[in-house]
Amino acid sequence: MKFISQIENLTPYVAGTPIEVVAEAYGLDRVVKLASNESPLPPFPEVLEVITGKFESLNRYPDAEARQLRAALAERYAVDPGQVILGNGSCELLIWLSLIFLEPGTEAVFSDPTFLVYEEVTLARGARAVKVPLRDFANDLEALAAAVNERTRLVFLTNPHNPTGSYLPAADIAAFAARLPDSCALVLDEAYNEYVEEPDSQGGLELFRANANVIVIRTFSKIYGLCGLRVGYGLCAPAVKEAVDKVRQPFNINTLAQAAALKALSLEKRLEERRSLNLAGRRQLYEGFDGLGIGYIPTQSNFMLVEIDQLAVAAADVPEELLRRGVIVRDGAALGCPGYMRVSAGTPSENEFLLAKLAELK
Repeated sequence: MKFISQIENLTPYVAGTPIEVVAEAYGLDRVVKLASNESPLPPFPEVLEVITGKFESLNRYPDAEARQLRAALAERYAVDPGQVILGNGSCELLIWLSLIFLEPGTEAVFSDPTFLVYEEVTLARGARAVKVPLRDFANDLEALAAAVNERTRLVFLTNPHNPTGSYLPAADIAAFAARLPDSCALVLDEAYNEYVEEPDSQGGLELFRANANVIVIRTFSKIYGLCGLRVGYGLCAPAVKEAVDKVRQPFNINTLAQAAALKALSLEKRLEERRSLNLAGRRQLYEGFDGLGIGYIPTQSNFMLVEIDQLAVAAADVPEELLRRGVIVRDGAALGCPGYMRVSAGTPSENEFLLAKLAELK
């Protein structure tokens, strides 16, 4: 066998360790997972009811066009259904976009560090990954603009940024987008948008409506609590949707995922309670870290970077030491942020548990 040459440049994505695996490995009665930016709350009860109601139809293929969900999203955002794309999580959308925009000799521009999948999908296409360092833990729009040239076909931009949680004002992003050539598409990844407290949080939507080369990506995985079903969506120009349809696999959104996302979308007003829980969780963690004398990066998301190089154990050992104590966090070194760990905001009890275990490492 002979693999394509790009495979040599790729590394598998390493996800957070499941709770069950940690509990069994260390013989623990309680394990708290705060590693993967997940919602600490399960799906709404109404969503669970809809899912169970679909079990008997699983012998049939799902709607390949996800017509009801696309129509509901189109209505929600006042666009045409032909401007909505759906993926098996937003990661699949990134794959499809790389397939329609990137090839050898082209480039994709993104921050460093950032969401690891951007680099993976770029290299898999044989394109060049142009990585621009962050400035003060935030996307450096000036440097990103300077990195764009005639070979650039995609710019990936997270807002709030992953893994730092920093947020850029909508006006700054609009000014950045205005500098991009028509041959380059801006993929504005807003997976954590629903957690943002800033008044301009929906500015990305206006930018998309005004620019055919802007693609906004969001997901049902985060605040809706549907990580396990994998539903991401994007708002884009009709030409982008038509191109994506030519490369995406058929039936890529399963029956349960379509039904759950559709019901969850109808419960939009219920998201406020989850936003409030997340904001309270962030404040609880801020106060706890301040009390322990541990630094952190303020965030506009449901996760934050926390300094771990001032603890009694080496920074490289902190994630493992927390694992032994029943707390799963994400090692910042694996995300390009050595000396930090990334922590999701959990329930009050989960946050308290993390702070107690961190205190043991002081």
